[in-house]
Order: sequence, then C-alpha cells, then structure tokens
Amino acid sequence: MGMNYQIYRAWADASKGIRQCQKADKALAEGNADSAASHYSKALDKFAIAADHLGKAEADAEVKAGKLLDDGNKELQKAIDEWADGNLDKADKHYDKALDKYDEALDLVD
Repeated sequence: MGMNYQIYRAWADASKGIRQCQKADKALAEGNADSAASHYSKALDKFAIAADHLGKAEADAEVKAGKLLDDGNKELQKAIDEWADGNLDKADKHYDKALDKYDEALDLVD
C-alpha cells in the first residue's frame, strides 16, 4: 500500500490504543475492573495492529530502496558508457544522478 500510508495507519491505531488505555484507567479509578480489562485488551489489539503496519512500512521501504539502488546502478552504467565514449560532461551528470539515487536508498534504510 505504500510506506507512508502504513506509517499513518500505525499512528492512527496507536492513538486508538492509547485512548483505550485512558478509558481503562478511568474504569479502574471508578472501581470497574472488568471494564478496565476489556479496554486494556482492546488497546493491546490496536497496538498489535499498529506494529503490523510498521512492519509493512519497513517492507515497503526495503522494496523502494531496492528500486532506488537499481536505478542508481543504471545511472552508473550510463556514466561508465558516456565516459568510455569520451563524453565526460554527460558521464558526470549520470554519476551525480547515481549518487543521488544511492543517497535516497540509504535514507530509507538508515
């Protein structure tokens, strides 16, 4: 679904889990242990869903980083080809693009 979407879903579900903890705290303060236990159970479910979304976001980031590395390798090959043909300016531009792609990939997995 996309890395950012998964991160936003994780935030939303974690927020829902925190809200359930707040409800559980209120129920405990009012002496209603059964209600508190129910809210804590719901909170744990929401936190598990949030963790699942974060795992999916990580997988999406790895896929995106792999694509960026592949794009960087293609730009590097273009730089080598241009350099071999004596087109140093074009080679330099492709080399810079390759480095940009590698930097983007490292930012995702760093």
